[in-house]
Amino acid sequence: MTTAPAPTAAAPAVADSWSYGALWRRVPRALGYLIPTFVIAIVVMSVLSSIFSTAVSLLIVIVGIFLISLTLLLARYTGQFEIARLRWSGETPISEPVWPADPTAVWWKRWLRPLANGRYWLALLHAVVIAPIIATISFVVLVVTFAIIGSAVFAPLALLVGWTDTVRFGGLGEEFRAAAIVILIVLGVVAIVTLPYVLRGLTWLHAAIARPFLGRFTNEQLEAQVSSLFTSRQAAVAAEGSALRRIERDIHDGPQQRLIRLQMDLAAAESRLASNPDEAASLIQDARRQAHDALDELRNLSRGFAPPLLLDRGLFAALESLATRSSIPVTLETELGATANLPDEVARNAYFVASELIANAAKHSQAAGITLRVTTADGALVVEVSDDGVGGAVEKTGHGLAGLRDRAAGMGGTFEVSSPEGGPTAVRVTLPMAGVGAASVAAASEPSA
Repeated sequence: MTTAPAPTAAAPAVADSWSYGALWRRVPRALGYLIPTFVIAIVVMSVLSSIFSTAVSLLIVIVGIFLISLTLLLARYTGQFEIARLRWSGETPISEPVWPADPTAVWWKRWLRPLANGRYWLALLHAVVIAPIIATISFVVLVVTFAIIGSAVFAPLALLVGWTDTVRFGGLGEEFRAAAIVILIVLGVVAIVTLPYVLRGLTWLHAAIARPFLGRFTNEQLEAQVSSLFTSRQAAVAAEGSALRRIERDIHDGPQQRLIRLQMDLAAAESRLASNPDEAASLIQDARRQAHDALDELRNLSRGFAPPLLLDRGLFAALESLATRSSIPVTLETELGATANLPDEVARNAYFVASELIANAAKHSQAAGITLRVTTADGALVVEVSDDGVGGAVEKTGHGLAGLRDRAAGMGGTFEVSSPEGGPTAVRVTLPMAGVGAASVAAASEPSA
């Protein structure tokens, strides 16, 4: 059995998107968004307004209604394109609305559905009216900024080559030319220094104005959060019920049977103590072994609640111990160190997930080796367990993998299984380290192993 922990890696800090260094790094992306924005906005406005005006003029015939619907559909897609461009520029992603669709409806109903959806009309308003205005403003600011920067470059050249004799600088006298050049240089330097803030401000303005027109309504976001919380709560309750049933089954199949056998051996020893002391002594020795085995099983079950090593030394040490105890060699790959600062609920659930997955692999996979990988990504702890076994793992209600899916969902995380026939099997579980799902962890923190 081998363990190969990676070096300790601190959790990545969230960069300040308005810090000067970060703004300079975003300059190419901001320019890539802003430079074509004016042309895109004017072209989109021209096309959509032309189709819409044509549709209005044809309302007297039925085709006009379908043209209006086509205009709304195009507005929706141009809005999605704008959302993608803003995301690429580095702005906070805009949550797209949910566009209802009914593929079973007749064709004309599908075509006319946009007419009754306010989201389409808002997208059209943004594309035809709002976006061109904002694009014009940002275009003017961009042109003026680069004109000032260009002047700052041109002015020293004018001094070096003697162009000040031919360039009048707006009709100023010769005595004012040097002062004008100095002013231009100062303005250019200021423009260069403030360029990242100007570009960031313009992209932020586009995103802030596009968000209410192209993004989800507040009530839609609240409905999505409530639905997610309800799903997480149901999953947590299901995970708790499954865990309690498993604990009851494990106690019934293990320690309870041994304690019954212990009781019978002690009763038999008591009845034979006077008549056959040797046989009674043998029964007492068997009873002592049964008591020792029952105690060991109870200790193993107690690990399912929270192993002392996890509480005392953290997740990394607990995973090392878990890998060492496995009947199949486990390779541990993790960026966590002994001092990794993880929320208690996340560490506890990560341990239970890893323990259950390794136990399942050892029991069913016929594998020669198991890899346990624990990393962090996007504010979540990622637990991945893979083996080189026969594959074919399936989820059954109330059993191992289904219980782990409920546990992950109870924390607002995800659960992915890939186990084709013939193998290999890979399971990936993400556990958010902060967020709405954390509130329901308490119900899911009981053992499932």
